Amino acid sequence: MLYVAIYTTQFLVTASMGVIFAYLADLQDRYGLGFWELGLVASAGFVAGLAAQLLLSPLVDRGRHRLVAWVSVTAAVLGAYGFVFAEATWSLVLSRALAGLAFGLFGLVARKALIGRDISGSGAKVGGLLSCAVAGFISGPAIGAALSGVSFEAPFLFTGTLMALLGPIAAVLISKSPIAVAAVDYSHLASLLRRPRVQAAICVHVGVFGLIGIFDATVDRYLTDIGLSSNELAVGLLIIGIPLMALPPYTGALAERLGGGRVAVPALALFVPAVLFYGWIGGLWTFILVGLAEAVTESYGEMGAQVLVLEATGAEQAAMGTGVLEAVGLTVAAGAAFGGPPLYGYLGPRWLFGGWAAVCLVLCITAMFRLKTVKITSKIAKVSH
Repeated sequence: MLYVAIYTTQFLVTASMGVIFAYLADLQDRYGLGFWELGLVASAGFVAGLAAQLLLSPLVDRGRHRLVAWVSVTAAVLGAYGFVFAEATWSLVLSRALAGLAFGLFGLVARKALIGRDISGSGAKVGGLLSCAVAGFISGPAIGAALSGVSFEAPFLFTGTLMALLGPIAAVLISKSPIAVAAVDYSHLASLLRRPRVQAAICVHVGVFGLIGIFDATVDRYLTDIGLSSNELAVGLLIIGIPLMALPPYTGALAERLGGGRVAVPALALFVPAVLFYGWIGGLWTFILVGLAEAVTESYGEMGAQVLVLEATGAEQAAMGTGVLEAVGLTVAAGAAFGGPPLYGYLGPRWLFGGWAAVCLVLCITAMFRLKTVKITSKIAKVSH
């Protein structure tokens, strides 16, 4: 019952985010937003998620998961309903921030509840959570397209109401779930960031989340500019999301079996050309082909990074470790989402995505060298014994 409630709620949280994502170009046209204002709306969710991850992840490891679960569910409902009533830039930004807060916090507390008191088998469990998140995100545009004929507000009313009905069930079950508790505080964050495995995981996560920020903030505008309709965008997202819906439980289990680094770093290397080719999309089918290649490499990279962090933290500090990982990723995503629209407007998609592909290549090399440090340290430890 716990798994069903968590996975369903994760689906709804990200479905609400997906509806907003598909409406960014509509929001720009409906409210006459400039590219910088669109960047503010797009990045607000990432900024809110970042703040929540940093401030509240230690509380989860200390056993305050009940509070965090209820805050996340409440924010999800308010964020969805906020878009029903928002009319000005500030209210759009606030609603987006509430949705981002829910996204960041629910994933944090859900992972902790799924892991429980032992990280064994956590790769597949956390992978299932990612699968549901992706399923929700790519379903959002389809929900928006299906209900947009009723009214602009209908998709947000729909997702908000479902969250209000089903979210509290997940919050109650998470509150009752057994978790590993540790006496951690904010001073432990610095020591986590010094661990080579965590640093390598961050490199991979930054590469992926930077693309997510750019993609989230610009792809609706980009695909609209090359002549795709909202329905074609929804279909394309549904198809390219299939690998991210299907693969994470298996890629997570593979990373747990082989080691997170052996999965994450090669995946990031293969991620680079996929990012590059996003700048050369000419229509629906090229969008689908490039998107499928990117989604496959992302599923391996993301789960490899998650397992790398769990290898470093164990179950006791899992919330703080994954919180740090998500917070860094969200920081980059927020910056990418804020800067993406104006850079798209000034430079075009080829320079925008090509530039990020170059950044990902540097991150891949850095991650490889950080993991070599772990191997060298392990060899020295064996010799000393």
